[in-house]
Amino acid sequence: MTATPWMIILNPIAGGGKTAVIWPRISNFFIEHNLNFECVFTKHKYHAVTITIEAIREGIRHFIVIGGDGTIHEVINGIFYQKDVPTDSITVGIIPIGTGTDMVSSYHISTDYQKAMGTIIKGKSILTDVGWVSFQDFGIERTRYFANAAGIGLDAAVIGHYEKKVEQENKRGKTQYLNSLLNQFLFYRCKDLRVLVDGQMFYEGPVLTCSIGIGKFIGSGMKALPLAIPDDGLFDITLVGPMNKVSLGLRIKHFIAGEVYSFKESLHGRGKTVEILPNSKNTGLLETDGEPMGTPPYQFRIIPASLRLLVGDDFVPFVKNETEPVS
Repeated sequence: MTATPWMIILNPIAGGGKTAVIWPRISNFFIEHNLNFECVFTKHKYHAVTITIEAIREGIRHFIVIGGDGTIHEVINGIFYQKDVPTDSITVGIIPIGTGTDMVSSYHISTDYQKAMGTIIKGKSILTDVGWVSFQDFGIERTRYFANAAGIGLDAAVIGHYEKKVEQENKRGKTQYLNSLLNQFLFYRCKDLRVLVDGQMFYEGPVLTCSIGIGKFIGSGMKALPLAIPDDGLFDITLVGPMNKVSLGLRIKHFIAGEVYSFKESLHGRGKTVEILPNSKNTGLLETDGEPMGTPPYQFRIIPASLRLLVGDDFVPFVKNETEPVS
């Protein structure tokens, strides 16, 4: 693998600082396998976006992300914000270490960092889809790309509460996330929305939660989109209507296990575009890849086969676009 230059982007505080601790082992592994790399540690939120854009301008076309879903999200946005080269000419490998590692599960990338390093060396890659969304941020339209899933309703409320607690307590982790989940489970109220898929009315009325995604998992392991195929050129949509708290509490384990469509309150859809409009002032917020965003209206668009991703040996692509290992 000596011929190809790689940029490693590492979030040193991911996984409670675990990435920085194990970096010497990762570095030695790649040196032993003749990987030609440079590593940059991120220093602040959205730093990975800037690092990625600048690296592409300097000729880098191969990246390894060491961190959680947030770091992956930033690198993906850097790749798609730049306009110097086609996004499908860029390859990304992932060593998932962090509070959230939902994206990698859909691609059979291990959360064991040693196995994930092996996936990178083996070099099996596919062209996968990426999502685009526009939203309102204090009256200004903004856009964001996402590699896994977006959520409106309860999902986004949990993320919003979690991020506020992190800011107040300067502490991040699964304990804080579960506390936010419990808080919003008790106090959340359904949002009144209209949802259109490929221009056709999909649902109108109160929404408990709505997930729009490429991958299957959200919220640290909940299989909210169990039928999603990350390289089929379509979003999967899971929408859950009003449900009383007792019923939701009794069935939360089924939601986590991917049995959401057994609920009579659940709807499944697929499409290339999704539009979500407010029916009233009770609109809620949006999250993409676990990052809180703005307010509706939301416009979603799939960008098919737009990013080359290194995947696990046993991942079976929907579209036969695998390549030989990078050399």
